[in-house]
Order: sequence, then structure tokens, then C-alpha cells
Amino acid sequence: MKNKRIIASALLLSLVTLVPVATSQPAVSTSTDPGLHTNRVWTMNDVFNEPQRQAPKKVRYCDGGRFKPCVCWKDVSRDMRYRPALAECGGKAAIILSGKYISTFSAVVRDNDNRDRWPASGFNGCSSKLANSENPPASCSAFKAQKTIFVESDRGRGARIHCLGASGYDRLFKRVSRVTVKIADKPGSSDDPLVRWCLRGPTEPLN
Repeated sequence: MKNKRIIASALLLSLVTLVPVATSQPAVSTSTDPGLHTNRVWTMNDVFNEPQRQAPKKVRYCDGGRFKPCVCWKDVSRDMRYRPALAECGGKAAIILSGKYISTFSAVVRDNDNRDRWPASGFNGCSSKLANSENPPASCSAFKAQKTIFVESDRGRGARIHCLGASGYDRLFKRVSRVTVKIADKPGSSDDPLVRWCLRGPTEPLN
């Protein structure tokens, strides 16, 4: 009888050790929701310390057609940097301007339809009427700067950050393809000096 109990216990033990035990592991998300922190967020310290590519030898233009072309992303001035998410902007996308562009009047991103007003309504609670009015507030568009911040590196290099309304990883930025900078504002004129730079993509850093 004693031997039978020993054999039964050994069989039970063998069954238990053959059952796989689930271990708790953090879930890996493939979501593009920036709130889940699955995509890189830069700091300005990162940006200042990253090596920059050589200045372009000549400027070429891309993405012409229905709209005026933009400078091809490989030839974009090193005085303009784009990051899909910047800590200083609360994880939102940023256009970072320095050098001769540091005092630029405004900076926005545009999509394949050349829109700098998106979404059409509902962003930050804006009604369709307000968002599509003649001069809507920047807060009605994810593509426009919600605030600007001046920063200086420990090496004395200054830059002005234009914090946009959403992360470059956000679905709202899915079709973003370029940056448009208004160098100066000429009241009552439709001929403001502009610079148009192509982006590698909304989720890709540039410069």
C-alpha cells in the first residue's frame, strides 16, 4: 500500500511539472497612440547633441503638381529640424528653427492636400464654423503651433521650438508631408515670404 502511494505521488508530481506556468510580462503595443509611449520622444538635449548631416550642395525641389513644390527633404536647411514627438512640447510634434529662421513669423505642417487646418472641426472643442472661419485660432488645428519656446544649449546655440497640436505618431498626422514657414507677415498681402520644406514622413525625424 505504501509503495502504491509513493508511485501515485510521483505520477502527480510529473503531471504538475509538465504544465507550463504563465509568467507576467509587459504587453508590447504596436499602437500609434503617443499616450502609450511606444514611440520615441526626443528632448532638446538629444536634438542639440545629435550629429547633423552636411549642408546640401544644391537645393532641389520635390512634390510639385497641384501645389508649389517643397525643398526635397535631403536638401532641407539644417536650420530647420522636425521631430514627431518632443518632451518640451508635451510629447507633441515640433518644428525647431534656428539660425536665420529663428525669428520666423510662423511655422506649420501641411498634408498632401496642402491643408494646414485639420481636422475640419472638433479639435480642442472648435466648432466647424470657427475652425473654417477666415482667421480661426491656431488652437483649432493640430497642424499649427500651439505655443513657441526659446531654448539655448550649453554651447550657446539658440533655437525656437514651434510645438504643434498633436504627435507625429497620431492618426491626425497620417498624411502630413511638408513644413511651411512664413518668414514675415505682410498685413493685407497674399505675397508673404514663405519657405516650403518636404518631410521624410510624419513619424520620421529630420535634421
